[in-house]
Amino acid sequence: MATTERFHGTRVFKEGQTARPVEVTDYSTCGAVMIAPNADPDVFPLDELVTVFTNDTAARTAAGTGGNVEAIWDAIDDQGVVAELQIVRVAEGVSTVPQTKLEQTIANIVGSGANNSGVHAFKEASKPAKLLFVPGYDSQRIGDAKNPVAAELTGIATRLRAIKILNTPDTSKEAAETYRNDFADDPRAYLFHPSVKVFRTTTITEPASGRVAGLFVKRDKEVGGPFRSPSNQTMGGIQGPSRPIAYYDGEPDSEANWLNQNEIATLRAGSILWGNRTCAADPLDAFVNVVRTQDMIDDAVMRAFYWALDDNLSVPLAQAILDTLDQFGDELKSKAGVLGFRAWFDRSQNSNTALAGGILRLTYDREPAAPLEDLQFGARRNVEYYATLADGILNISSNISAAAA
Repeated sequence: MATTERFHGTRVFKEGQTARPVEVTDYSTCGAVMIAPNADPDVFPLDELVTVFTNDTAARTAAGTGGNVEAIWDAIDDQGVVAELQIVRVAEGVSTVPQTKLEQTIANIVGSGANNSGVHAFKEASKPAKLLFVPGYDSQRIGDAKNPVAAELTGIATRLRAIKILNTPDTSKEAAETYRNDFADDPRAYLFHPSVKVFRTTTITEPASGRVAGLFVKRDKEVGGPFRSPSNQTMGGIQGPSRPIAYYDGEPDSEANWLNQNEIATLRAGSILWGNRTCAADPLDAFVNVVRTQDMIDDAVMRAFYWALDDNLSVPLAQAILDTLDQFGDELKSKAGVLGFRAWFDRSQNSNTALAGGILRLTYDREPAAPLEDLQFGARRNVEYYATLADGILNISSNISAAAA
């Protein structure tokens, strides 16, 4: 029996499948909670996400001054980049008692998932922010416990596949270590110590997380993705750290190295961002660029195959999916984004029953490159080089003897 109706003529039917390109989204979008007492509420309404670009002068003017505005906008701008910035403006506390006012403001920042206020507003973005920071309100341990803003950002960062850039207390390395200990296993936490000195009519100290975010963006734009660590870049717009941080070439016993050993980034030579590590317990998630690269790849793969869904299972369909993955992997390798990438079909994970139920499982691996963090050289003496010296002296001696003969 014919599978189509009878027809006299020529027709074309869609047959088979072909590989498609995999689209990778921007991984440099920043998300910041802004405390802006003088902001234009029509441009920046409370607890609503507003997306701007940092070179938008009208938006910058509407943000006003005060609060942590400068630590967000000017901090990124000082790194010489333009960033896409998602702003959530939150009300400042109303108490006249400084500590109470701080805690009221932090409570507003924490917000609620019930109405997506505070940091929860980031969940409403159609394009997730990948670099989250809240300068001025993330470094305080309240009630001798983990900072509430940092704690609340944990679930948000996991959901968005984002990195939290957090400021530690800047009083001492011991205070920074105590803060670090609140993050027993957090591959999405990138900590920085101490604050930095900036000049605004006079020299003040300011949280550095906005500047660190700007350096993430700068490096991403240079290499075409989140493949490299932001470390070893000069931090723009600062006069130096809020207190001296010692670093000695080739010497492990320095405060900068001590902080890095505790997974806390810092400054080397007064202005160079120094630190690659997250607060992950799993050593495979230790480096921030590795975590971000894995996120980027897995995000892209999850979004890339809607074209294949609801088509009939077939060999050509599976081949097209595998070819798409292979081409994606080749592009990543050509950009030095990964050391290797493979995709394959594992028969043991695809029973006949599962396939009959419309389930196809394909497997891929990917290995982002770790940063070269510890470059070691072995130096030794070699007295055999004196043979060259001796040969030279013999040649001179021979020439003198020949001339005298």
